Parts: sequence; structure tokens; C-alpha cells
Amino acid sequence: MREIRGRYGQHKILKAEPGISMHLLPADVLTPLTFSDFLMEYKFIIIKPLFGPQEVRIIASDDGIELIDGEQIFHFQNKDQAYEYITEHICKGKNYVIQALLTGPSTLSYFYFTLHRESAEANWKVVKSTTSAETSVPDRVKGLVKLWKLKILLLFAAKKLGAAFPKCHTVVMKVAKCPEGKYWLTDTILHDRNSKWSQYHSLHRKRALRPFLPATDLCTKKTLFAFLNTYSKVVIKPCVGQQGQGIVKISSTGDAAFEVHEMQGKLIKTDYDELFEYILEQYLSQKDYIVQQLISLAKINGCPFDIRVITQIVEDNGWIVTGVIVKVAAKGYFISNRAGNLLTLEKALSSAEIGISVENAAKWIEIITQKASSRLNQNIGELSIIGFDIGIDDKGEIWVIEGNYVPSLSMFYMFDNNEIHERISYYIKKYKKSD
Repeated sequence: MREIRGRYGQHKILKAEPGISMHLLPADVLTPLTFSDFLMEYKFIIIKPLFGPQEVRIIASDDGIELIDGEQIFHFQNKDQAYEYITEHICKGKNYVIQALLTGPSTLSYFYFTLHRESAEANWKVVKSTTSAETSVPDRVKGLVKLWKLKILLLFAAKKLGAAFPKCHTVVMKVAKCPEGKYWLTDTILHDRNSKWSQYHSLHRKRALRPFLPATDLCTKKTLFAFLNTYSKVVIKPCVGQQGQGIVKISSTGDAAFEVHEMQGKLIKTDYDELFEYILEQYLSQKDYIVQQLISLAKINGCPFDIRVITQIVEDNGWIVTGVIVKVAAKGYFISNRAGNLLTLEKALSSAEIGISVENAAKWIEIITQKASSRLNQNIGELSIIGFDIGIDDKGEIWVIEGNYVPSLSMFYMFDNNEIHERISYYIKKYKKSD
């Protein structure tokens, strides 16, 4: 089943539809035979894993084979040498897909479209379009008719993938436009319920929740630059991750340089090209990421804090808040996944001295998390417990950072107030009995 969800499985689903297949590039599973066949027929080739954003470009010529892996360029005299290097240093035992480009990569303009549906029965909608390099799609596409036809193609492709993967409600599609004006659907990436990109769109579709969501986009060279120009401090997060791993804070220092902060470590990049080269190599080549405005979280003794809120479903009353605890980040950390202290909301807000009372904070946290829980359950279904990370900034504004569908409850076990742990456990048992 995992292989079917991968790139080649999705390619086969789309290729079965004539209206879509004419916009697909030649592709196959990478083997010695397909590698040889593609080199004989095509000059430009891309190799991609079944899952993940990595791309290796290959250019074949009479002088040999050039392989471009990130910033590294390798030259081989023949296909056997090239394939041996690919299997040993790139594939490393994992399955890859080989795809042909019908023109040189430098002549193509790439666009990313995000399509989302509110439930398995709902229609797909194009909710975001982003370029990987230059400008927005409407500025690049000449004529509303061409844009309309492209969107019809993408919606049709999303419908076919959605039928094959009913639990997937967000799909990112990468489109290439060649100089002649033809469009190629070069990649489709499924974002399941655990993806932060999928969750963002699920919550963003509810108008009442939008003011509480940080500005968010897929992380590309273009969007990262735009976010840094707008907010000066941003975070990038893997679309699928846990316990804060891979979350990076990037700050503009004001002198065209940038500070990169992960965990307790910090380093400086002297310009944007150097910064993006580092981010691409260390993070974006490994996983799909989002970029998000950095919320200036309120602090206690110089350490930022956020709030873990547990919501659980109750048959008669819908979603209720059953647990609230404040996590104060350890010294030197900008996120609270490495908590230095656990506090009640009342004690945290009295220590932070920000412009919101405990009563108002508790009321708004309850309203927001209940609305968010209902929205996520409508989109995903079969949820009984959600752990939200809620931020309060230094102005007293409340933000939904993210929700976790299998939240760790260990912090509630360690907390002095055992009543919270008992209440959460009670509703877990009650829900299981009702099943």
C-alpha cells in the first residue's frame, strides 16, 4: 500500500486517464533497464524517491553523463558508472522513480498548486498557488482561458487521486510550463491528516479561525524570501514531524545576513543565497517544509512559553477542554518542546505580565480550540482527542500553533495537579466504552 501511495503509484493512477496522461511526463520505476532505456531516448532526466522532495538531475550527451545532486556535479563516461554511483550514493537501497524532461530544465517555469477538500465527500478546490522561483501564477499565465483549463486539469487529477486515497484531503501539484506554452504535471504530493500543510488549510477554511492562524506557506526559495522580507523572523517546520525535530528559526539581522537557530545552536549566513543553499541541503532536500511567521511568544524569565490544551469529544456536548498546561521553554530554546518548567495558566500569566487576564485567556482558548476541534474532526473524522499548542504573544493575542491527533500526555502525568490527568483518562475510557 505504501508503494501505491508513492510517486509512481500516483503516476499510474493519473496515466490511466487520457485527459490527464497527455500532460504527464514519461516516468517509470528506476531499474538498470529503465535507466538505460531513458538515456537512449532522452537527454534530460530526473531521479526522485518514491517519497520525499529529493531530485537528482541527469544530462546525457556525446561526452558522457552529467549528474547534478544539489550543488554537487559529477561526470561519468558511461551509463554503468553513473548507475553504480546512483545505487550506492543516492538510492541506498530505497526505491526511486525515473522521469524524463522533454526540454532543458532551465527553460521551464515551475508552479506549485495546493488543492484541498473539506471532507471525502466534498469537492476539491484550488486553495493556494505558489511559484518555486519567480512570480505568482496569474502573473505568468497569459489569458484566463489557459489558466481555467489548467485548473480544470488539476481538479480532475485531484479527484482521481482523492478517489484512490479517500483519507487524503490535501494534494500539492507541481506544474512545469515550457516555452511553447504547454503544461506538464510533473509531480503530485499527498498530504495526509498528519501534515501541517493539510491541517493549516483545514483550519483556514473556517473563517472564524483565520485571525488566530499564523501566516503559512509551503517553503520554497521564493516564499522563504518573501516571508523574511515581511516578518524578519520566521520558522520553518517539516510538514510531518514530531517533538519539535527539524524546526528552525530564521532571523534577518538587518545587515543582509541571517541567523539560523535550531535547538540551542546558532549560525550566521552572510546573504540569502548562502542561507537558502544551507536550508535546501540540510532540510528541504530531506522533507517537505512549511514556512510560518514567527509568533513573538510571551516570556517568563526570558524564556518563551506556549500552552498545551487537550480537547476530547463527548457524545452530548461535542468537544470540551479537559486539560490545560503551560510549557516554558528551556534556556536557549525558542520552542517549548524541550520544556524547562510546567505551570498553570494562572501562574504563567501572572508571571508574564501581559495584557490579557486569566479569565479572558481561558475563555478564548476554550472557544478557539473547540471550534478548531470541530473543524478538524469534520475534515478528518474519527478523532476523539486532540492536543493543541496554543501561543500567547507579548501583546496578549492568542494563536493556534498546531494540533496533534495523538498527543503526548506525559506532561500531565508529571504535573502536580493530578486532577487534570484523571479527567483526561476518564474521557479516554468513556470514549472507548461508547465505541
